[in-house]
Amino acid sequence: MRALNTVKVDKTKKTVKIGGGAIIKEVVDEVYKNQLHVVSGGCNCVGTGFMLGGGLGRLMGEYGLAIDNLISLNLVKADGSTITASASSGDLWWALRGAGHNFGIVTSYVVRAHPWINGGLHWSGNLVFTGDQVEAVTKAIDKLVFQKAMSIHYYFAVDPSSHQPVILVNPFYAGKTDDARKAFKPILDLKFIADTTGPIAWNELNASGDFFCDKGSRKPAYSAGLKKLDPKAFKNIWNAYVQFLNKNGVDKVGRSAVLIECYSYVTVRAIDRASTAYPHRDVNFQAVILGWYDDKALDKEAEKLGKYVREQWLSTSGFQRDHVYINFARGDESLDTIYGESWRVRKLSTLKKKWDPKGRFSQYFPIPASY
Repeated sequence: MRALNTVKVDKTKKTVKIGGGAIIKEVVDEVYKNQLHVVSGGCNCVGTGFMLGGGLGRLMGEYGLAIDNLISLNLVKADGSTITASASSGDLWWALRGAGHNFGIVTSYVVRAHPWINGGLHWSGNLVFTGDQVEAVTKAIDKLVFQKAMSIHYYFAVDPSSHQPVILVNPFYAGKTDDARKAFKPILDLKFIADTTGPIAWNELNASGDFFCDKGSRKPAYSAGLKKLDPKAFKNIWNAYVQFLNKNGVDKVGRSAVLIECYSYVTVRAIDRASTAYPHRDVNFQAVILGWYDDKALDKEAEKLGKYVREQWLSTSGFQRDHVYINFARGDESLDTIYGESWRVRKLSTLKKKWDPKGRFSQYFPIPASY
């Protein structure tokens, strides 16, 4: 599958045909060379299959989710035959955009591309805060009005130079520096200890997260979709994270991190929630905690932390039911937590019975043929 990694740009039609084995970096580099943008994930080594779960990315405020930019895809069905699925494919097209991994193997995608914003030069970097600022930072991000051009990646992580836990706020703005600094003024007015923000080419944005691409080790992750950020809960999470580091040693668990992806949903919510299988258009923040270590003996401690953090998020999420983005999920969540309301799961089940009655595509959050 990995060999299917071609990326072909049609500048006239503003479309990109992407092989099913391509990774984000290959897509971004080729599209950037052609002075265009696409909605892409925030990690260079992630495969294009991220689109099948919805497809979050920094430019979704401008253009919607990755699935909102899908034009067609080539699909190997359960019986081994192939089809080109598109908007003319009825309910199958609905299911592929949010639960696609249950219905076949995608060998290629065609997606919309968009003209460069500000010549492909955007604004990003890190603001570094000490732990005593956790409530102030959380409150400021929660209250921030995310314009189309804006996003934030909000981290708890270990500073590689000091080996101490810090708070990192990684803002992004698709446009000029002056506009960015105005948009993020509530964050820039806080008491940070370092500021590396500045202009950056779109194709270089993901490089700062390349360490997440390291293979191997043990990486239990727990996540939640949030309507709001609760400052007290985040203080509890910070304290638990620091305690985990201190108890088990930064040298052993220091790659562990907490991440909240904060995007603009202006364009995402202009699309009818019922029009795709993706159920989380009402979520404002996608949160995940990643334990990262090599020693199996640390599993119990990491699982304990992950469950605690997830419960802190879910109990203060602002929702009446749980939301978890499938691409970040742990694996123990219920079907309705992943796929949404019961009508969605019933519809997916009906389609599963039609397109994959023997359940050949059932590796991850399998949809039953009856529900």
